[in-house]
Formats: sequence, structure tokens, C-alpha cells
Amino acid sequence: MGCLLRRLFPFLVGAAVGVYAAQNYKVPNIRRLADRGADAARRYEEAYRKKPAAAADDDARPVGGCRKKKVVQVDIDDDDQE
Repeated sequence: MGCLLRRLFPFLVGAAVGVYAAQNYKVPNIRRLADRGADAARRYEEAYRKKPAAAADDDARPVGGCRKKKVVQVDIDDDDQE
């Protein structure tokens, strides 16, 4: 019983202090703060993202090393007119 109380006591004191502080002081909303930070990081990453080399040059080889297949349609006229 003493071991359980020894481990549970700091948790209960921390919960009680947290409830008291939340009720009596203006505590910032951590979730909103984290969301704003994630949005700022996302905007920063999009602004400074490297542009792919293939987008700069249409004839450039893609990053994966595979070439894009060209589709060629050939119209064969086999009517013999002499």
C-alpha cells in the first residue's frame, strides 16, 4: 500500500495544482498554440521547398531515372492509287 501511495501522491498533487491554476489563472491553450506552430512550420516548408529539376526543363530526366514513354500514333494509308 505504501508503494502505491508513494507513486500516486505526486500525480494527485500535480493534478490538483493543474486544476487550481486552470481555474484561477489565464492559462494558454496548448492545443491552439501547437496548431499555430504546425501551420507556421508547414508554410515555411512550402515557401522554401526545393523545386524539382524536371519541372525546370521538360526534356530533363525524371528523378527516378525512368524515361517517360512517348505515345506516337501512326496513320497508315494503304489505298493504292496509281
